[in-house]
Amino acid sequence: MALLSWQDNHPEADEYDAYYQDYLELLDTDNIIQTLTTQGQKMFVLIQNLSPEEAAYRYADGKWSVKEVIGHLIDTERVMAYRAMCISRGDQTSLPGFDQDAYVDNGHFSERSLQNISAEYDAQRNANISMFNGFTEEQILKQGTANGVDVSVRALAHIIAGHELHHLNILRERYEIE
Repeated sequence: MALLSWQDNHPEADEYDAYYQDYLELLDTDNIIQTLTTQGQKMFVLIQNLSPEEAAYRYADGKWSVKEVIGHLIDTERVMAYRAMCISRGDQTSLPGFDQDAYVDNGHFSERSLQNISAEYDAQRNANISMFNGFTEEQILKQGTANGVDVSVRALAHIIAGHELHHLNILRERYEIE
């Protein structure tokens, strides 16, 4: 089997839960791998340019700091990538959801250095790009159950990118981070 070209390989509406529609609508891409690569490069620069004060900033009481938002992106990407790996390999196990707030609370991102968070982000993103690039067309079309709903492998790749774009928009609008 040949490896897949991600060119013009968009998920159909029945490949993901409606909850993710807003994320996917943010994407304007013909190649999700190129989008993930470009996003990763931009996020690396964003993290490197943050001052310690900016990284610790919360736009309101009870809201995540910028470091915690980035940590949330890492955690969510890791969960979505795990789901993609399981489903691509034919695992029919119903995969669990996750409590994003508990993950952030227990991630201790505010205590970590920006260099440490940046290195983890880069490692996670690069590993996922390699994984997605290794899939065949048959694999990306596979569907499984995650958090009680059906989802395809290719939808998960798009959800990762759309979710990050959603949070980058929040960082710009509410945190005033460029």
